[in-house]
Amino acid sequence: MGQNITIKIAGKEFPLTVQPEEEETIRKAAAEVNGKIEALKFDYRGVDEDEILRIVMMMDAVQLLDTESVRNEQMSDLVGRLEELDTGLGEYLHSR
Repeated sequence: MGQNITIKIAGKEFPLTVQPEEEETIRKAAAEVNGKIEALKFDYRGVDEDEILRIVMMMDAVQLLDTESVRNEQMSDLVGRLEELDTGLGEYLHSR
């Protein structure tokens, strides 16, 4: 069963219902977003906070896509190695 928590992002509170095992991750994510907002506020003085939130979303989307790309490359490498092992094992078994 979910539990109710409240997180604050960019000074606004958001009530959420989460699974207990998700709470720590969600709170860390909110803290990370708030940290990025604060850092960008310094770099983009005078820029509307909504615009800063959009920049944070774009930064996170780019990071997610980069991570997915690396993961896909690693999976492709793993599949290739498994296919090599399968071929080698098949050849070994057929030679016996």
